[in-house]
Amino acid sequence: MRKRTLLLAATLTTGLLSALPGSAFAAPSGLTGDFNGDGFGDIAFAAPYAKVGDQGMAGYVAVVYGSATGLDPANRTVIDQSSAGVPGTPEAEDTFGSALAIADFDGDGYADLAVGASGEDVDSDIDGGTVAILWGGASGLAGGTTVKDPAASAHDEWGRVLTAGDFDGDGAADLASGTTASHAYVVRGGFTRSGTTGSAQRIGLPQTAKYGIDAIKAGDTNGDKKADLVLTYRTALNEDGSGDWSKGVAYLGTSGGLETSVPRGLNGGTTIAIGDIDGDGYGEIALGNVFSTEDDHTGSLGGKVTVIRGSEGGPVNGDAPMAELTQDSPGVPGADEAGDGFGSAVSIGDIDGDGYGELAVGVIFEDIDGIEDTGSTVLLKGSAAGVSPTGARTLSQASSGVPGTAEAMDYFGSDVLLKDVTGDGKADYTVSATFEGEGVGAVTAMLSDGTGISPDGDRGFGPTAFDRPATYGAFGANLIG
Repeated sequence: MRKRTLLLAATLTTGLLSALPGSAFAAPSGLTGDFNGDGFGDIAFAAPYAKVGDQGMAGYVAVVYGSATGLDPANRTVIDQSSAGVPGTPEAEDTFGSALAIADFDGDGYADLAVGASGEDVDSDIDGGTVAILWGGASGLAGGTTVKDPAASAHDEWGRVLTAGDFDGDGAADLASGTTASHAYVVRGGFTRSGTTGSAQRIGLPQTAKYGIDAIKAGDTNGDKKADLVLTYRTALNEDGSGDWSKGVAYLGTSGGLETSVPRGLNGGTTIAIGDIDGDGYGEIALGNVFSTEDDHTGSLGGKVTVIRGSEGGPVNGDAPMAELTQDSPGVPGADEAGDGFGSAVSIGDIDGDGYGELAVGVIFEDIDGIEDTGSTVLLKGSAAGVSPTGARTLSQASSGVPGTAEAMDYFGSDVLLKDVTGDGKADYTVSATFEGEGVGAVTAMLSDGTGISPDGDRGFGPTAFDRPATYGAFGANLIG
């Protein structure tokens, strides 16, 4: 159970971000998430619990660069805190890579990668946490600079969760970080390689968070070219402080930064994605909640995903979300069973180029043919009416053409990412199984054939393809691109 809990911590705070205006920044190719500017989208992920040298759970991050034929692990960069120019030193339980965010932070036209090491001790501050930006360039990621914690004494785990977006519309990327306290911070751009940044904005929550911020994502929900910020957290269910109740909140971006005086209450969740499902130019918010189907109480059935419609006025929640999905919903494959973890990860991207974003959902603890917790994913089609009740499909390691074999406790669907890596303008599909091989972890990269996800050209790889040992590490956590 301890390992299962650790893997949940690595995977359930990483809802995924579709490229929307104001949510990320373009490399010379004009693509978001292009670290080397070659015109192909790249994928970053982490192994936050991996041993580095003799330091257990020190962690590392990796980037696999895109190409016309997809992701090839031979074309990659692997970075830990012993790498040249990277701040810090690998130490036990630093968990370097516990959170990731992408933006062109220094404005040079190449995407950069912000990396949280939430378990890092900072001087005498145990688990104070650090954030470093790894810099993109023509040769990919290299070197890094620390982002100073604006209020280290007010919280622990700086870098617990990360996201990036231009919240004030000034053309410079901003970085948002959650903590163990009932607040987050936005550090305004620009960022320099010498360590200077803009000012910091403290983002309080409407209620006291029991454990800190669970998930955080930036995206444009109202089409104004400024990023909005979505947070989820848990508060006490009962007056005596027992129980968990998951809550969500959105803050809209303005020319002065995030407008925090008018928080938009949302459903709770453990994962977040933002992207345009219905093709109207406004980003929908998908909130995955592995703990709930009937309500937001921890420990209920098999998980659900709530989709909040975007609009000119921002997210439209109220009493009628665009969709509330479980595996018992019409058109959703599978069956709602206790402990399946439907919503363990969510991502939005247009696989077939029809202008409507598909919704990918992880089902981390799905049993298949009696194989316990092997894990699965569900792909749901987008349409003008929102999430379509037709055309859904399931993909797992038991599916024809998908690399690997369905085995107990693989946790396939720990993270999912819809992102174009071949340059054809259509999202490809990358999935992690962070407990593959008893916690070693693995990544499966699947390509779009223009109409859907095809097994042609699919690849599966683990840490040995990166010259790293096949030991416990959660390889594939925090997929982002």
